Amino acid sequence: MKKALVIIFFLILITVPTVLPFFSTKFFYTQDHIFVARLQQMSSALLSGQFPVRWAPDLRYGEPLFNFYAPLPYYLGAIINLSGLDFIWVAKTLFILSSILSAATMYILCRKLFDSKAAFLAAFLYIYAPYRAVDIYVRGALSESFAFIFFPLIFYSSVLLSEKRDLSRICLLALSLAGLFLTHSITTLMFMPFLVFFWIYLIFEKKARRLIFLFLGSLALGSGVSAFFLLPAMVERQFIQTQYLIVGYFDFRAHFVAFFQLFSTYWGYGSSLWGLDDGLSFQIGSVHWVILALALVLGLFLIKNRYKSVANKKSLFFLIFLGVSFFISIFLQHNKSAFIWEAISLMAFIQFPWRFLAISIFFVAIIGGAVASYFQNKYKLIYFILIIAVVVVNLGYFKPKEYVKESFFDKFLNVEIMQKGVDLTKDYLPIWVATTDGDKFDSPRTQSGSAEFSNLKQSSATFEFMADVASDSLIEVPITYFPGWEVRANGQLVNQEKPSEMGLIRFTLPKGNYSIDIEFKNTPIRTVGNTISIFSILTILALVSLRKKYKNA
Repeated sequence: MKKALVIIFFLILITVPTVLPFFSTKFFYTQDHIFVARLQQMSSALLSGQFPVRWAPDLRYGEPLFNFYAPLPYYLGAIINLSGLDFIWVAKTLFILSSILSAATMYILCRKLFDSKAAFLAAFLYIYAPYRAVDIYVRGALSESFAFIFFPLIFYSSVLLSEKRDLSRICLLALSLAGLFLTHSITTLMFMPFLVFFWIYLIFEKKARRLIFLFLGSLALGSGVSAFFLLPAMVERQFIQTQYLIVGYFDFRAHFVAFFQLFSTYWGYGSSLWGLDDGLSFQIGSVHWVILALALVLGLFLIKNRYKSVANKKSLFFLIFLGVSFFISIFLQHNKSAFIWEAISLMAFIQFPWRFLAISIFFVAIIGGAVASYFQNKYKLIYFILIIAVVVVNLGYFKPKEYVKESFFDKFLNVEIMQKGVDLTKDYLPIWVATTDGDKFDSPRTQSGSAEFSNLKQSSATFEFMADVASDSLIEVPITYFPGWEVRANGQLVNQEKPSEMGLIRFTLPKGNYSIDIEFKNTPIRTVGNTISIFSILTILALVSLRKKYKNA
């Protein structure tokens, strides 16, 4: 226990320098500062009783944000917000946690693969990689930053399961996968082929075909836990304007990386642009390249001595797997891989090929652990020089360009401003929205006929009011239509009219007095997803319980 506490202390200690700017009383500008609005919407929806949260009520006239945007970091943020922290400090806390937990999971993985000293070097390489600084201080990519936690955890639980068929290990892998699925969909799309490659390596390395079923079972269970999000996101994607995610600036063809940029030490806080005039860095890291060079030397040594021991042979094959995985991740960032991107249409949603840098530095960190496991005893000086160098060379990147006034974030926290759509992206606009520039209103109104409205009550997923209809009226309410919204008048389901140009809910009522209840409900696919998730969670609890019962018997 004491040793574990010491390790935790050191992991926090090595991470703190990379997150020091978050301890300032001020916050700083990043490219994706809308995460503050997402945090506010998640917390507001949860407090109003919406669960699982799918609808963000205050983004314009409401959008199905969390039906498509992986919600896990924002659920955690909402829980932290309940402690009394404002949303700016919640965001800071989440970024800090993402760094500390990423260091911890990389340490856990490489301690399992190698030893403690090697694991510390791997953690340093993982946390101090320049792309981590890009994610945090340039892009403000909260969800992608959180995804770094799960790469090592998934590999670690895969290794554990390959060593021993155990119910708890199946559950650990399933939960690790679910964590990634619910954290960042794009990163999941990038990571899964490499995970399958790793599983194939483990199956051959262990000479155990049964692992196929264990891995696939864990994948199925992890997907089941995430089904409440995954199924609606896949099936209901047809109801949002996905073209905003893959055209114009977000066209992947404009964002391939030139080979020299992987080595360039250029640093900036600008945007990714067509050609070579990018305003941000795509470097792997100088020390990280040194690690790769040392790995090449180690590989040549193992090739020369591979028949001297089984351990050498296994180490060589593992190093080859890591090296091949790294170079595939690099290749996918270069325009020579365009034929792959064109052939697999789903890859267009990755948007920026340089996002594969997240995968690249993951493998470099593990390679660093492999190198350290061989050199730390014979060449202790090199080991410590590498640790010092990775900090000295890269720490300067872990700072913001400038701090901003607190009022800058008001537009992402003030409901009235958010409803106007100021600075909001159009990522998840329903297909019925033809324009977002119409006149703004916040209560029901008639588009034809005559009616008076009173007793308005609204939550994140409900809208209630009384309607005194003097003549047949076409009524429009300030809610964006999306499957799941139902309108009831005096308890009776009302057929909705075609949404307005702004995509808002409309319905016709004859003369009379009505109690109107509008509610966002589950569609069949959401109900199926929710049910599968509940069943999967209960299955995991049952498996863990069985394992404990079997162990104590």
